[in-house]
Order: sequence, then structure tokens, then C-alpha cells
Amino acid sequence: MTGLFKTRLQRHLREMAKYLRLVFNDFFVFALLFFLGGLGWGYSNVLKTLKAGLWWAPLVVLLVLVIVAQIGRFATLIEDADRVFLLPRERAMHAYLVAARRYSQFLAQCTQLIALFILAPFLSVALGWTLPQVLVLALAQVVLKDSLLRLDLASVYQVTGQRRMNQWPFKWLLAIVVVASGVWLSPYVGLLLALVADGAVAVWERQHWQSQQIRWREQIKIEDNRMLGIYRFFNMFTEVPMVSGTIKRRRYLDWLFKGIKPTHSQTYLYLFSRGMVRGSDFSGLVVRLTVIGMLLLYFVRGEWLPVILAALFIYLIGFQLLPFFQQYDDVVFTHVYPVLPALRLKNFVKLVTLILSTTALLLWVVVVIANPHLMTAGITLAVEVVEVWYLARIYTPHRLARADQK
Repeated sequence: MTGLFKTRLQRHLREMAKYLRLVFNDFFVFALLFFLGGLGWGYSNVLKTLKAGLWWAPLVVLLVLVIVAQIGRFATLIEDADRVFLLPRERAMHAYLVAARRYSQFLAQCTQLIALFILAPFLSVALGWTLPQVLVLALAQVVLKDSLLRLDLASVYQVTGQRRMNQWPFKWLLAIVVVASGVWLSPYVGLLLALVADGAVAVWERQHWQSQQIRWREQIKIEDNRMLGIYRFFNMFTEVPMVSGTIKRRRYLDWLFKGIKPTHSQTYLYLFSRGMVRGSDFSGLVVRLTVIGMLLLYFVRGEWLPVILAALFIYLIGFQLLPFFQQYDDVVFTHVYPVLPALRLKNFVKLVTLILSTTALLLWVVVVIANPHLMTAGITLAVEVVEVWYLARIYTPHRLARADQK
């Protein structure tokens, strides 16, 4: 059964690597580096203003560590057919689940250590902790996460008369007790409580798993939901076949279409506009990239860097909107519309111009707020105007016309 998990894990990692290459492309990595650099620079400036003995500092540490402790779910990679084909080998599935917990623990513990590494300067400045105290708290956090994953493993099995042990109120309460003891009393107390909890769950699981049945339906549902969350993240950046977009009425946005007159010349403008607002794929992509760009520009300072980043995000949004032109090619009724292809392209260019202009305005407002230099604001505005005009009026028609020829 361990070999079965290794086979599935290799297949899973190949699939994740395929999507990660699409997500972490050159532009996104470039933007991410600047975003992390801006956050690090802001974090260092905040630390310079802090002093030891702040009453709210332990609350911040508690909130961060308790939330981080919940990151990293139990990845079983169980499939729907397993409840039929693996049911005769239910007892042997324990080795499979142990291997799954080891894989899940590696990813989860990396997250815990990274969080403690980032939080270490804050602990040193705001709480006056020494390096040994920080290391002990980090060890307590690792043991705490191990106990939470053991709870997930123990809850795979059905125990008559008992509910699942990994209910979220219990997991959050356990994390609060351990972290609060480590922060307010002593990190050694937190480590001791984490070891006790981890040992208790390990003993309970060893005593019961051999005589209990697996919650097949429940575990399949949990794993499907976990994978759906991953696919939804990938769907923010690229098209994922496993995730289908949703259509929502969004009646509260009807005022956006009052300027579109019900005339022959604006048939596709109305169709594209309605589809953009009601659909979740392209509208969500535009909103996410705009929000990320605004956050990044808020933390970035300088004369030329905000100009480059604003231009980069406008280009990313404009480039990602191009496939929306073929959104309704599979609808047979659009092929019988008495609308010329040139008019359809003209309507789409108008919609792209409106979207990019709105995005450019929002990004420019953030640049003005975050950078007091008038020259930076003026150059950013000029670059955005030229870029929106080029992308919408020159690049988009040329690119779509070339695609139709092919």
C-alpha cells in the first residue's frame, strides 16, 4: 500500500508541476519578488518603531501562530473508486495513510518554520525574547502541527459512539491553548503541552485503528474538496478543466449597462459586457490582478518602479482578456446574428478599452496615494494612457485578426 501512495504521489506532483509552471511565469515571479520585497521593507520599518512591553504584541503572536497552525491539510490522495476496490484491504490501508501523513507533514511543517522565521524579529523586538526562546516556540509549533495531523489520521477511522476528533472547534481550541501557554507563560510550557497532546493522540490512534472501519465516503469528500481548493487557486491564473466557471445574475450591477443602447451596432457590446459581469472566470481574473496590483503599488516606493509595475499589470490584464473574444463561438445562435465580424471586433475593442481604462485609473490612484512625487504620478498616467491605447486599439485587433486567419 505504501507503493500505491508513492505512485499516486508521483502522478499528483507531475500534475501540480504542470500548473505551477503556468502560474509562476516570468511576469508573476517578477511581480511577486517586488511584492515580497515591499512587504519586507515595510515590515522592517514597522519593527523600527516598536519597543518591548507592548500589550498587544502577544495577541498578534497568538493570532498569527494559531492561524498558521491550521495551514496544511491531510492529503490522502484517496479516489472515489477506492471505497470499492480497496475495501477488501482496509486493514492494510493504514500503511497508506501513514505515508500520506508523512507527505502532508513535510509541507505543513515547512509552513510553520517559515512563519516562525518571519515572526522571530517581532518576538525579539516586541517581547524581548532570546534566540533559545524563539527556537523552543518553533519546536512547540512543529509538535502542535504534528498533533493536528495525527488528529486527521485518527479521524479517518470510524469509532462507534464518537464524533470525528478533528472537528475545527477542537483543533482551534487546542492550538489556542498551546500557543497561549507558550507566549504568556513560557515557551517551554507550550512545548510540554504540545508533546502531551501529540503523545495522547498517537496512543489513541494505535489502540483503535486495527479494530475500526475507515470513513470512506467522508474521506473521499474531504480529499475532493481539498483538491478543488487547489484547482481553484490555479484557475485564478490559467484555465483548469476540473473547475468550471459559475454564472451569477448580479442584479446589483445592472446600472453598468444603462449606457449600452439596444441597437444593432451594440449587439456584441451588450453580450460581451453581460458575459464579463455574470461569468466568474474572466471577471474574477480582472478583479484579482487589479487588487494584487493595487496592493503591490501601495507598498512599493520609488520614482520609476511604480511606473513599471503599473504598466506590467495593465499588460497582464489586457493579454488575459484576449481569449474572451471566442467565449461564445460554441453558441450556435451567435453564428446566425446578422452582425458583421468587423462590428463584433469593434465592440470587443470598446469593452477592452473600458476595462483597461478603469484598471489603469485605480492603479494610478494608488500610485498617487503611495508616492508623493508629482513626477512619478504624471509619468505613470502618461504611460498608462499610451499603453491602454496601444493594447486596446492596436494590439488587440491585430492579434485577433491574425488568430482568425490561422
